[in-house]
Amino acid sequence: MLTATFDAFDTTQQTVQINIGDVVTLKAGGSRMTVTYAGPVARKAGEWLVCQWFDDHGELRQETFAPEDVRLQPRSIPAGSVQLRKFVRIVSP
Repeated sequence: MLTATFDAFDTTQQTVQINIGDVVTLKAGGSRMTVTYAGPVARKAGEWLVCQWFDDHGELRQETFAPEDVRLQPRSIPAGSVQLRKFVRIVSP
C-alpha cells in the first residue's frame, strides 16, 4: 500500500492511496495501466509503482513510475469512451 499526494486544481492537496490492482495513467497522458507492485525497488530510493499495460500493438509492457507521476483512474471504463482497434495476425506459409 502506497499513498501519493497530488495537487487538485492547484489549490488543495489530497492524499490518494494507491494499491495493487488500481488503475492509473501518467499525468502527462498515455495508456491505462494496472499497478502490480507498490513499494521500494532495488537501486532506487523511495517508494515506486510497478505498472503493466498493453501497448498499441497488443504487447504487454511493464515499467516503474514515481507515485507523483501518476493519476488514479476508475477501474471500469465509462460506456462510449472505448476505441476499438482491430488486430490482424498475419501467418506466412
